[in-house]
Amino acid sequence: MNIDKLVDLLEDKGFQDPRTGNLFFGAYIYTYDPKEEYTLQSDLKKLTQRLKRPNNFLDCLTIDIYEFFIEYLKSHRFGQFTFFEEAMEQEKENPEKAYEYLLYEIENDDFYTYLEKKIKTHFEGEDDKKVYLLIHGIGQVYPYLRASTFLKRTEALIKNFKIIVFYPGAYNENEYALFNELRTDNMYRVTLLNNLIAS
Repeated sequence: MNIDKLVDLLEDKGFQDPRTGNLFFGAYIYTYDPKEEYTLQSDLKKLTQRLKRPNNFLDCLTIDIYEFFIEYLKSHRFGQFTFFEEAMEQEKENPEKAYEYLLYEIENDDFYTYLEKKIKTHFEGEDDKKVYLLIHGIGQVYPYLRASTFLKRTEALIKNFKIIVFYPGAYNENEYALFNELRTDNMYRVTLLNNLIAS
């Protein structure tokens, strides 16, 4: 990730305004080589630290959607077991059933309500320093959740901030290819952030 150029863009007052860019959908995708996953995680920490410096004081909300899904599973119960424990037991007995169980849970409205609460808690109020929601972990949470599905389900939340999804894959000929191979994500309304910071 080109941190310097990305920070320059995110520091720009004009770009921070939720009303700039795509007026109807303030969502952006930043593509990166899947082989650089661990580097990306390190770079994201550096990015948020730089944005939080006193000259910016931009309080980004960063969510690893894979870890967040696990958190959701561990915080919800059905009977004496958490959803996470139930999924692990099913994985031992019937992997296909475990897959269907997890797919159901991540598509469930309850998961997005849980996510919405976290987002609204962070962005509530009139603090103009809270302008970015950074999402990563898309590769790890696949195949249970696709970036396109996530953005569609959270579209109603994107009003007073901008969302940036860090996507392990490539963009070519109007298609996003997860892991540079799976050409399945149709996100035509999303702006490719890489183009905005290209030399």
